[in-house]
Amino acid sequence: MINVSKRLEVNPAGEVKLTRAQVWEGLVQKARNPIGYVKPMESCKLVEEAEGGSPFIREVRLHGETLQELITLFPQERVEFVRLSGGARGIIKNIIEEENGTLFLRFIFTFSLEGVEAGSAEEKAFADGMENSYCEAVNTTLGKIRAQSAA
Repeated sequence: MINVSKRLEVNPAGEVKLTRAQVWEGLVQKARNPIGYVKPMESCKLVEEAEGGSPFIREVRLHGETLQELITLFPQERVEFVRLSGGARGIIKNIIEEENGTLFLRFIFTFSLEGVEAGSAEEKAFADGMENSYCEAVNTTLGKIRAQSAA
């Protein structure tokens, strides 16, 4: 089982300041269409959506694999992605946190890999790659939100 949790400051010195509402809107946009936010994401389409917009199921092509994810929006708080198919199953959470007036964006992922021994070098390599990819996606998301707010 792979468990990773990382927290990034939303408004480091020298960057355009973002509000919780702006971060939330960016997370929703990324959940609905991750193209341009998550580099390895090749395609995305919504396949099912509850009345009111949450939860919904999207089908994505990631690293050449087509898979489905159930996405639930918890307004102004977090987005949860449950991997329904594919070789890596689990959950990803994007959580907006605030501590002493400072906004943070935390991502957590808990995954198991089909056919891969827990604690193996293969599992560690997957975890490291996913952590790096996800840090990049979070930074890309914050950058896109800043660009939109400055426009």
